[in-house]
Amino acid sequence: AGGRPGADTTFDPGQMRVGRRLAIKLLNASKFVLAAADPAGPPREPIDRGMLTLVARAAAEATAALESYNYTRALERVEACFWFFCDNYVELVKTRRYGGRGADAAASANGALLVAVDAFLRLFAPFLPFVTEEVWSWWREGSVHRAAWPTAAEILLGEAEDAAGADALEAAAQVLG
Repeated sequence: AGGRPGADTTFDPGQMRVGRRLAIKLLNASKFVLAAADPAGPPREPIDRGMLTLVARAAAEATAALESYNYTRALERVEACFWFFCDNYVELVKTRRYGGRGADAAASANGALLVAVDAFLRLFAPFLPFVTEEVWSWWREGSVHRAAWPTAAEILLGEAEDAAGADALEAAAQVLG
């Protein structure tokens, strides 16, 4: 999927390594999220709402790219968001999701993590069909390939974007860096 429509591409073993790394990261991140998903509740913390805002934006951009047959751009956008999610958000919420700041904060983190993984699996399904199907089978019935495509409204749980939360998350990611 890294070759743009109409452009000749050559086989590159390096791309296979990149794809393998992405597939393994998707498996491991999903395992982390699903291993201790309780308590789960609606995401109320600003950082959680900000992360969902970033995922919703990525989903909207990927949808627009796929509708214009630019599958390379769709994959790039989803992959960039996923790596940001893993490298920054997951690291920020590890302590909180295990109850380090109380049950309500843990429920917010777990709820946001579950929504994000659900969306990422559906967004990656056209590009990583086998790994997404495997992870989907760990907690959902049926096939990820028959599930509805994620929408921004669904990812945001019917609420408005939290631009301030997204900015706070990006600032926190810079501090982590």
